[in-house]
Amino acid sequence: MGRSVETIGGNVIYFDTGEFYTDDPDMDNINWDDMQINLQYALSAKYKSLDTCKKWAEYPYRENRIILKNRYAQISISEYCGCGAISIFVDPKTELIELAEHWISQVYPGISKIVAEYCTTLNRIGTFSNGCGVFERKEQ
Repeated sequence: MGRSVETIGGNVIYFDTGEFYTDDPDMDNINWDDMQINLQYALSAKYKSLDTCKKWAEYPYRENRIILKNRYAQISISEYCGCGAISIFVDPKTELIELAEHWISQVYPGISKIVAEYCTTLNRIGTFSNGCGVFERKEQ
């Protein structure tokens, strides 16, 4: 079975990670780290309830790093073979699921716009039978 970038839930923003990596061994992918930090600052400045977080998502997700959270939702980032994904999903520990889903539906368009300021966003247009995703650049 093939693979694609791991996501959590249905509120996902895909993006091209190729612009953050370099062949220069002295840089050691510093642009990828900077992008994540800049994204954390931009999102937490716009959405005051979000707090910075540095932990891995709970099982069964193995490749999603939680970068922001509040009492309702979590925002994670993952990357696989040049494709990145920002997932916005209900915090598994919240008891206010309907409120969390409403909050996510309200902020998702704004978060998408902020992510598009930092990287080239993509549309997932399909999946091959082996599980590999097919993407195209999103019109800005």
